[in-house]
Amino acid sequence: MNEKRTPMMTIFLSVGFALSPALGFAQGTTTFSGDAVALKATALGISLSLADTGQLPSTGGNLSNSVASINVAGIASANALSGSTSGSGSSSQSQSMLLDLNLLNGLALGSLT
Repeated sequence: MNEKRTPMMTIFLSVGFALSPALGFAQGTTTFSGDAVALKATALGISLSLADTGQLPSTGGNLSNSVASINVAGIASANALSGSTSGSGSSSQSQSMLLDLNLLNGLALGSLT
């Protein structure tokens, strides 16, 4: 009786090992994406991007960047610019903040978070 069980067990184990890579591929891996920019502008052919975190790696993690203050030739100024992005678990989040925005020498004022 043991002689009949041994070949059956061998077949079962062989099929299990053969299918194990396919079963592993069926389980998805989580990837992340995100980026944050506190101020991004283009005027007169000049592009400006401040407190830019860049792209979050697909493996997740945390990225942040900040700028204390900026003044661009009296056209635009801002204080406390920051951006952060993170990814872990099953989600990713990005946020930006900018205080005391002044455009065109006071024509437009504001704070954004």
